[in-house]
Amino acid sequence: MARLPLPGPAAIRRFALITGLTALAYALVGWLSLKLSTYIAGSVAAVWLAAGVGAMASLRFGWAGVAGVLLGSFALNNQILLQEDAVRIALGAAAGAWIMGFLPRYLQPFSASLDYVSSVAKFALVAAPLGCALSALAGVFSLHFYGDLPAAMVLRGLWVWWLGDLLGVFLIAPLLLTVSRWDLLPTNRAARLEGMVLVVGMLALTLAMMHYAEPLRPAEIVLFVMMPAVLWAALRFSVTGASLAIFLAALIVMGVTYVSDGGISGTTQPRDVFALQVSMITMALGGLFVAAALAERRYSEVRLDMLANHDPLTGLPNRSYFQDFLGHALARAQREKSQVSLLFIDLDRFKHINDSQGHEVGDQVLGIVARRLDEQLRADDFVARLGGDEFAVILNHPPASRAASRVARKLNQALAEPFKLGQRRYAIGASIGISVYPDDGLDANTLLRQADLAMYQAKQRRSGFEYFSDDLNTIAQQQLTLETGLRQALGRNELALMYQPKVDLASGKVVGLEALIRWLTRSGNIIGPDQFIPVAEETGLIVPIGRWAARAACVQWIAWRDAGFNPPPVAINLSPHQLSDARLIDDFDGILKETGMDAAYLQLEVTESAAMENPARTFDILEALRQRGLHIYIDDFGTGHSNLGQLKRMPIDALKIDKSFVNDVLTDNDDAEIAIAIIRLSHALNLRVVAEGVETVEQVAFLKQNGCDEIQGYVVSKPLTPGKVSELFALDFTF
Repeated sequence: MARLPLPGPAAIRRFALITGLTALAYALVGWLSLKLSTYIAGSVAAVWLAAGVGAMASLRFGWAGVAGVLLGSFALNNQILLQEDAVRIALGAAAGAWIMGFLPRYLQPFSASLDYVSSVAKFALVAAPLGCALSALAGVFSLHFYGDLPAAMVLRGLWVWWLGDLLGVFLIAPLLLTVSRWDLLPTNRAARLEGMVLVVGMLALTLAMMHYAEPLRPAEIVLFVMMPAVLWAALRFSVTGASLAIFLAALIVMGVTYVSDGGISGTTQPRDVFALQVSMITMALGGLFVAAALAERRYSEVRLDMLANHDPLTGLPNRSYFQDFLGHALARAQREKSQVSLLFIDLDRFKHINDSQGHEVGDQVLGIVARRLDEQLRADDFVARLGGDEFAVILNHPPASRAASRVARKLNQALAEPFKLGQRRYAIGASIGISVYPDDGLDANTLLRQADLAMYQAKQRRSGFEYFSDDLNTIAQQQLTLETGLRQALGRNELALMYQPKVDLASGKVVGLEALIRWLTRSGNIIGPDQFIPVAEETGLIVPIGRWAARAACVQWIAWRDAGFNPPPVAINLSPHQLSDARLIDDFDGILKETGMDAAYLQLEVTESAAMENPARTFDILEALRQRGLHIYIDDFGTGHSNLGQLKRMPIDALKIDKSFVNDVLTDNDDAEIAIAIIRLSHALNLRVVAEGVETVEQVAFLKQNGCDEIQGYVVSKPLTPGKVSELFALDFTF
């Protein structure tokens, strides 16, 4: 049988402390209420402030608060009533407090700070009336059945007790419940002055009515002085201010009754007691509901502001907020003759995680990145998410050379730390570009552009972070010129294909051609692919360029065949951007159908690094292309970090040994061993192997001796025009 866990010493001490303090507060406030407003049987008060203490204690502290109400009520009533009566009244008070404390917990959503209209309604219109009614019923009938209250006074006693408890709850409980939110009260000088004027005005108008109104009824002061003041406080000073104003108004009114009539007593007219209770309850409810409605409106405005100026995924400021903040930071730096460093952060390897694991995991990664950035920065630094996987940091600092370097290193280290999501561990990094005001620009847009350029430099160099320099502007202008020209080149037919033959080492025959793209400008210059291909990759132009190259190679192969040649298969290169293009398969289907190209004579070369960027997706695409009869080659093999398990699953026909290993096979034992290992691995997997970048007959001899199938390089031929390369189709090469 399972045993209930017993509370520890700390929990027992806390329970006892809360119970004792609640009992003391209940007894003291109850004693004060009896002094000021005892109305029936020496124990029924017209304003029972202790009920507010009980409601707050039960709502905040649960059973410890209820126990405190029980003890406090018994201790107080035991002084004026028989012990049996005191016990029954104490049980009724505790039961009422229990209802007021526990019922709202079942009426969720509920805010104990009473800063929502629904919470005020649940507490003030449901829990408090029920709790006070139970306490009043228990107390009045206990007094009646034991002879302390005559039958003629039962209904009046019940009514006064219930309203008195209810009034005490409305006057005391909101103030105690919202005391933790006093930070919401305005603290500026004008607000403090306004609050002081409000209090002084309440006192002055009360004194004026006491002097000029005859006879004076306290209910009139409530309606004509206190009600407007409480509503004003609710409009201006939040729920906390309204609760404080309600309490102060009650003190003033009770003070007036004490000064005028010596307080409420058994001789006070019932209608005056009723009018005072109802008017004060109306005042309290009006103030609470108005304050809660305005608090809800303020919360809505904050939420709207949050949505408008913050990224909903990470909670960081968004691009719009970032632009505004940067503008203010630059204006401040200009006034104070200080510097502003702008750090533009782009995540590395995030796209791979997002594409391979899905956007849900990608969103979690962005959340982790946002938290790490926020943790590493000072309170007065500013970090924002600009969109996608791009973030920005604004640092204000005195003039200094490369002042942001330490922060950039710290951010790089923090972002490079591996993390676990689910059952998998991930690691990303970041490339950071830094621009500095006023050295690199005087406005926000310029600084952002310069930092962006520096970030791309850091990404290309894999250096972690880079500062902007004028050279980057020159490079950017050159790239912009290249991009503009490249877009025009597609429409002007300025692109052309050159072909480099591949030779079979066993037969000496040309067994393949690699189509290599060149850009022939109108001015007659030839721009090599090493200049414009990176720009095409970055801008996405590589997709239409790759589509054009595939069609042009197929058209040329058909032209050779129709001219009576026996052309070997032709290979074209696929870029990473093309592999992520959803229309790639449809494009090849259309090209093959349109040109009449035999798929068996078309080869596709994919770099190992591109294949490994998103293996699952790449393998599916390559398999679909291979099923159409195309042959797949892995280019630059040995540089892309694939493993044997991945290689076995690749739907490929051949491997090409990267030129970097072929260059030094005769002088570097490591490169020689790598080349031999690739050849043996290829044959073990029933793949052909091609060595590219072969330039000497000695390299040919080494490769032939170790079983390489094909070679490609200047030792055979440099890239040739279609007319020149066709002359090699019938040749036999001997080495």
